[in-house]
Amino acid sequence: MEIMSTHDVARYCNVTPRTVLRWVDSGVLPGYQTGGGRRRIQREELLRFMKSRGMEVPDDLFEVRTRVAIVDDDALHVKSLERMLQTLAPRVEIRTAADGFAAGALLYSFRPHLVLLDLVMPGLDGFEVCRRVRADPDFEGVGIVVQSGHLTPVVRSRLRELGTDECLTKPVRRSEIDPVLQRFVPDALGASARLVG
Repeated sequence: MEIMSTHDVARYCNVTPRTVLRWVDSGVLPGYQTGGGRRRIQREELLRFMKSRGMEVPDDLFEVRTRVAIVDDDALHVKSLERMLQTLAPRVEIRTAADGFAAGALLYSFRPHLVLLDLVMPGLDGFEVCRRVRADPDFEGVGIVVQSGHLTPVVRSRLRELGTDECLTKPVRRSEIDPVLQRFVPDALGASARLVG
């Protein structure tokens, strides 16, 4: 079930985020507050609210696309990974960031279901991106799969401690990506991909 911010809701309802805050705080629109004080609303609650008020519900609010973020500064690897994902998971929406700082902005605006994360990047490295994602309750349930050419036993152990779900050695092969998609984004897979394995 997709979780939405007050800004997301404001955009759908054509009001200000402050109005959404008032709705949530007064109980008119069911929502909750995160540990960091942010308000969050479940998509289903927003749908019920909009319908009960006679508001026009945009089509994209009904259809939740599966979102994958690729955070990697190797442009060739990113292109290869995008092609693999589009072949295996035709209903996936993909966005990319080339460094750890850009990753932060991308993750908050895009709200991915799965993050494919490189370790060695300019700015924040993959370790720090992973630490920040796992420390933020807004990203609870997001899959983190590290892809790197620097995976020693010590690095793998540190990544497990930080909360990564899986580690893949670069260059990543299709046979390695397929199980990751089966695990984290099965709804985005095409019929032929779902039959594999």
